[in-house]
This record gives sequence, structure tokens and C-alpha cells, in this order.
Amino acid sequence: MRWKVTKYRLIGRGRTAEILAWGGSRALKLYLERSRREYVRREAEVSRFVHRAGLPAPAVYDADTEDGLFEIDGRLGILYERIDGPSMLRELARRPWMIYPFAKAFAALHARIHSVPGEGLPRMRERLERAIDRAEGYLSEAVRRRIRSHLDALPEEERVCHGDFHPDNILLGGRGPIVIDWGPASAGHPLADVAWTVLLFRFADVPPGTPRAVRLISSLLRKLFLRIYLRTYFILTGRSREDLLSWLGPVAVLRLADDIPEERERLIKLINREFGGDN
Repeated sequence: MRWKVTKYRLIGRGRTAEILAWGGSRALKLYLERSRREYVRREAEVSRFVHRAGLPAPAVYDADTEDGLFEIDGRLGILYERIDGPSMLRELARRPWMIYPFAKAFAALHARIHSVPGEGLPRMRERLERAIDRAEGYLSEAVRRRIRSHLDALPEEERVCHGDFHPDNILLGGRGPIVIDWGPASAGHPLADVAWTVLLFRFADVPPGTPRAVRLISSLLRKLFLRIYLRTYFILTGRSREDLLSWLGPVAVLRLADDIPEERERLIKLINREFGGDN
């Protein structure tokens, strides 16, 4: 069967894909033309894995193709269960006085994800090692060598890690919070996954042109949310802030590999400060 993009209503757009309404209960994540089949196939496989594991993730519906992917106008897509409801981020912006219950629910959801064995998913440690190799243009060989030694000394675990856990990737639907965008998910140490979320809260910028007052309020709310989230997560899991700190440097290299211009300088400074490089 041949499909046309123009037949379907656009309901969302991100950096790598558009979301199209597909009937009343499904949504097609349609990737941009430059997306590699291997990347899209990986997200579909991971999404099936976490849904089968009982995590709050959308169901995946396969096309009648070898790998289950849809192809529309030369673009690859994954058909998901449609989750109607705002993101936690949007709802928090609408009701900022709910920051405490939202941050606590966010922590509980992350802890639940980390309770699931991740065997069968790509290994996070291999992603970290590749990111260190790719950082050659930004970090000296001495710094990268120290990061590798530090990573080798860190404990190994094989738990489900989302890879990009933040409030905009949680949809508040009728059957409770649902986590989306599982493409970067891997099997690894939960605190590495928490470290990614911490770095995102610390370094991800608000959109250009945002008024200064809004920036200030956003910064204060972000810090408060992060503090409540971490405190709740540590209580729920028995893990510690000290152990989390040991993961920030290696995971900062992983975030550096995303090559986001607004974050690059601050990430390099953090990494060099921790591993003895030139700032």
C-alpha cells in the first residue's frame, strides 16, 4: 500500500521527525528525509522492548514490511499508540504551583524505569566509549585518557535507561503518565541516566529571544524542580548524590557528542575542570 504525507494531519514536530494523526487512536512518527534506516529501526526495536517490559510507553504497530517500518514519500516512520494529553512540561508551565507533585512523580517514574532489567538493549557503556573517541576535536588526548580510566572504574549495571528523560517527554494521558521518545534508550547504570537529566536541566537553554524576566523565572523553577526530583529519587532508590557526581563527567562527554552549539563551551569547561584539561 502507498501512503501520502498530505493525507494526514500534522499534530507535532521535533528536531528529527514530524508526528501525524493516523486515525483516532494512533500516531505516526515520520522521520525527516536524512534519517538513517538503522536509526529508525533501532527506535522501533527499543520501543517494542520497553512496552513489552510493562513500562508506561506507547504501543508500536508494525507495517507489513521486513522491519515493521512505514515508508511514506521516501521517509521512514513508526506507528505508535496515540497518547492524547499535554506534556508534563506544558502542564507545569500552566500550573507552576504544582511543581512539587510533578517533580516527585517525575522521580518516581524514572526510578520505575530503572527497576527493569535492560538485557537486550544497546549498552550505554559502549555509547559512552564512542562519545569519548568522537570528542577528539574538543578534548585533549590526556583528558580523554583520564575519562576512559575513570569510566573503567565505575560500576556496571544493566538497567533500562531512557537516554533523554525530561518533562517534555512525559505525556499526561488518561491512563497516567506515558514516556515517549525511547530512541536513545540503552542498558546501563541508572545514575548515568540521571546524570543526563541533570546536565539537561543545567545546560539546555530556553529559546532565543525569550525575555530576561521569563528566563530568570524559568531558571529558578528549573533549579527547584531538579532539587525535588533528585531528593525524591535518592529516597526511592537508596542511591546517593556522591555516586551521581562520578557519572557527570563521562555523561557530559556523551552530551557534548550531540554538538549543540549553545551548550558546547560550558560542557567542555565542566569536563576539563573535572579531568584536568585547559579551560
